[in-house]
Amino acid sequence: MKKTIIIVTAIIIIAATVGVLYVLGIDLSWKKSEYDTPDLENNKIVEMFNAQLKNEIDNHTKSNMHPGYREESRQNTINYLATIKSIESYARYGVTSTRVHNKLELKIMFTNGKLVEDVYTGMSISGIMKPTLLMRVEMQDGKAVRIFTNGQEKTGSPDWIIPDLRLMINAAISYDIKQNYDHYFPAKKTEQDFKKEWDTLK
Repeated sequence: MKKTIIIVTAIIIIAATVGVLYVLGIDLSWKKSEYDTPDLENNKIVEMFNAQLKNEIDNHTKSNMHPGYREESRQNTINYLATIKSIESYARYGVTSTRVHNKLELKIMFTNGKLVEDVYTGMSISGIMKPTLLMRVEMQDGKAVRIFTNGQEKTGSPDWIIPDLRLMINAAISYDIKQNYDHYFPAKKTEQDFKKEWDTLK
C-alpha cells in the first residue's frame, strides 16, 4: 500500500511538472524539424538581400540617428563583409519549438575557414504560430550570390521578409563592431584621458 502511494505521488508530481512547463512554453522535446534546414534555393532573394545590405552599410556608417562613426567605418564595413563566405540563421531549439529563450542566432563562415556561431540577432522566436524563416546566404566579394531558405518566405508577400534580411545583416555587422570597435568608432577614453580633462579644466 505504501509503495503504491509513493508511485502515485511520483506520477502526480511528474504530470504537474510537465503541465507547468507546458504552460510556461517550455518544450521538452528539443526535436528539430524539416524547417530547421535552409536547403531550398531561392535566388529571387539575392537582389533584395544586396539592396538591404547597401542600406545597412549606410545605417552603420553615416546614420543621423547614430552619429559618431569614424570616417573609415564605411570602408571597414565593406572590407569586413568581403571576408564572409556564408551567413546562416538558426533557432537555438528549432523553429517549431515553444521553449522560452529560443534565440534566433547566426553562424558566420569566413573565407579563411573560421566559423563563428551563436551570434545573437536580438530576436527570440516561438513555433506556436508557424516556423520562422531561416536563410543561408552564400557571399562573394561582400555580396550575396546564392540564397537558400527553409521555404517559409513563400507563405507570405516578398515584402514581408525585408525585416528578416535587415535583422540578419545587422547582426552580422554588429558582430564585427563588437570584435573591432576601433574600426567603427574613435577609441574609448581611458581613466588617464578623463584625468587629463580634469587637470586641464580651468
